[in-house]
Amino acid sequence: MASDHGVPGATGVFGDLPPSYTRSQPPVNPDLLRRPSYCHAAFALKQISKGKAVGQKAPLWIRARFQAFLFSLGCHIQSHCGKVLFIGLLVFGALSVGLRVAAIETNIEQLWVEAGSRVSTELRYTKEKQGEESVFTSQMLIQTPKEEGANILTQEALLVHMEAALAASRVQVSLFGKSWDLNKICYKSGVPIIENVMIERMIDKLFPCMIITPLDCFWEGAKLQGGSAYLPGMPDIQWMNLDPVKLMEELSQFTSLEGFKEMLDKAQVGHAYMNRPCLDPSDPDCPLSAPNKEQEESPDIAGRLQGGCHGFSRKFMHWQEELILGGRVKSSQDTLLSAEALQSMFLLMSPKQLFEHFKDDYEIHDINWNEEKATAILESWQRKFVEVVHQSIPSNSTQSIHAFSTTTLNDIMKSFSDVSAIRVAGGYLLMLAYACVTMLRWDCAKSQGAVGLAGVLLVALSVAAGLGLCSLLGLSFNAATTQVLPFLALGIGVDDMFLLAHSFTETGSNIPFKERTGDCLRRTGTSVALTSINNMIAFFMAALVPIPALRAFSLQAAIVVVFNFAMVLLIFPAILSLDLHRR
Repeated sequence: MASDHGVPGATGVFGDLPPSYTRSQPPVNPDLLRRPSYCHAAFALKQISKGKAVGQKAPLWIRARFQAFLFSLGCHIQSHCGKVLFIGLLVFGALSVGLRVAAIETNIEQLWVEAGSRVSTELRYTKEKQGEESVFTSQMLIQTPKEEGANILTQEALLVHMEAALAASRVQVSLFGKSWDLNKICYKSGVPIIENVMIERMIDKLFPCMIITPLDCFWEGAKLQGGSAYLPGMPDIQWMNLDPVKLMEELSQFTSLEGFKEMLDKAQVGHAYMNRPCLDPSDPDCPLSAPNKEQEESPDIAGRLQGGCHGFSRKFMHWQEELILGGRVKSSQDTLLSAEALQSMFLLMSPKQLFEHFKDDYEIHDINWNEEKATAILESWQRKFVEVVHQSIPSNSTQSIHAFSTTTLNDIMKSFSDVSAIRVAGGYLLMLAYACVTMLRWDCAKSQGAVGLAGVLLVALSVAAGLGLCSLLGLSFNAATTQVLPFLALGIGVDDMFLLAHSFTETGSNIPFKERTGDCLRRTGTSVALTSINNMIAFFMAALVPIPALRAFSLQAAIVVVFNFAMVLLIFPAILSLDLHRR
């Protein structure tokens, strides 16, 4: 800040004007007595050069150049305020149309996994090396006791878990004129190819879904497998009554199954579920081959779950304790004593897998089968899965059941990312009311209520234009963009608008009429420019963060700040100039 040692004359106080302006010599500006470098850096620089004031010349020289530019800009805007306003609204409005092509990204991997990071590299490697068949989606069913710290390894708790899992395994949805159940869409480890057509069809219908559950330690795990097959002269074959060893013995009388029997032996299928204890030995379907059927004794739950469970193949399907139990407590001898949670996981095919699996099926040739329809089927089934699981347990139960699916997470992300028109409109309406009330005066000549309304509307338009340009540039929106950025930009833009409007009211009557907008920009524009440029640099620097969601938000915020800056320095002064003519 330069300190003045005298009051200057009128000559040269206001710097050079565009050639088209002529004016008489104005009286002294009172602001020059108090803050010369703020309102007129060129005058302060001259005083320093004459030895009448002290200060730093370099910053004042830069400020003087910038103030001269702002003064000239303001004078031109005032003389062509109608044209500037029309062109500005036209350009901003045209860019706002870009919001029609806005894309909202809700994929967790695309939002929060750093591009080129170890996680993304490993995911890409898995898909490239192991193929699409290695990709599946997990639908989880988690059970906890309502009493905190209670042991869940009880017969009652496991039977509750079975009821919830059984209800989930029976979920069906009807889409495109077809019924889709778990057995059609679940992930299967790979159906073997058998030369005998009859046996191959039977195996295809019976081959179990991949269900990781603590129920597999018991015969009740067979109830979750919904496949069934029919052979002449035999009852319906289901996993609840299927003994692979006995079945192979009976079928061997009619055809050679040595290769298939060898495969079952290598997989250690054995008697499947038929020789596992029943959770409820009194169940009429519990097979006589179950170890506790004859005595009808309750099984040792903790003992059976010790070390995890096995699916129908003891060699390839081992579910570790960590997958099926939570909050485990063990003794010093590593014996399982108690647990606080049970978990079952239903694995479904990916959309591409489901499409490939049914693309040659004659039953769906009439529905124009594609991946989009496969995705719709999976999402519909997952939503119903969550709904059915929550309804499977009565409210007075001692257990709590929680269901989670991939679609549930995506639905939550979509709901968070959707723009709430009511919330955004409410925020901007409150700001409109605040601007109108604070800038309204009883004296119509000094009132700026309409200017405040117009300023807030211009801020809203600049936000829409900035986000529209982001859409055209291909920057996808996320929850931060839709929930935070509109209000952040409103605060930044309205702050500068209030500053400019307040400065305009302080413009002295000694300033010639045609120079008042220019003088306002000269006094306030530098501060507005510095704050806006600092904000832009901060957001652009934040875009160096490797997280995609944060990078997109930072770039969008920086672009919106650029549009706010353009609105404050170009379009809003035109509004002030029109209001000046009114006054």
